[in-house]
Amino acid sequence: MENLEEKLREAAYIGDLDTVKKLLREDIDINSRHKINGWTALHWACKKGHEDIVRILLEQGADPTIVTDKNETIRDVCSSDSLLEKLAKGNLINSTNNINSDNKFVPSYIKNSSQVDSVRPRIKHSDISNMPTTMLPSVQDDDIVLKIRISGSCDPDFIEIEIAKWKLTYKNLLKLCCEELQCSENQVERIRKLPNTRLRNDSDIRRLENYQALELVMKGPPGSDKPTNCYQSISTCKDQTILY
Repeated sequence: MENLEEKLREAAYIGDLDTVKKLLREDIDINSRHKINGWTALHWACKKGHEDIVRILLEQGADPTIVTDKNETIRDVCSSDSLLEKLAKGNLINSTNNINSDNKFVPSYIKNSSQVDSVRPRIKHSDISNMPTTMLPSVQDDDIVLKIRISGSCDPDFIEIEIAKWKLTYKNLLKLCCEELQCSENQVERIRKLPNTRLRNDSDIRRLENYQALELVMKGPPGSDKPTNCYQSISTCKDQTILY
């Protein structure tokens, strides 16, 4: 049964409506979540913008309130503006299914699989349990990892943060960095891409690559042209005992 539930998530990802319909005739949990990331078939269908599959999953009892292990709803991961609008209006929940059952597809995400080179042939209902399973792409493939620190801090080490590429904007990056580094957004003068590039807008942010090193340059005290690192210097703690 676990194997069939994984096949349902795979079929929802690649847009295979026929296989989704066949699998839903089996006694499987339509809301089963992946053990690693917590994604359901409905999450994958929304992620890839397969409106027909989103519709039939909702009609068959898929729960739109389930969240992933990152606390993402189907609206958070949805990549289609038109689908997102319909989800917001609730039009897909009670709509009538009028999708052509002869729909064919090209499973583009299996481009590295030797088993598929063009279009996967449709299978008989009785053969579903023997259908080969391919590994769904990791959600992390759509994330970017960045290294961040505060410029001029006494701690030179970077920490790593992870953010979905589609959420990567200047505002979101600044907010996440400040949350992780425990500082206020109002204290940040600018974000610097090391070694010496100032990030100014969303276009600059979208050009960032995996494991890019960034610094938050903090505003200095009034009248000073030097940034502050927001950490209290140990030299000011005259009455403290220092352990070496």
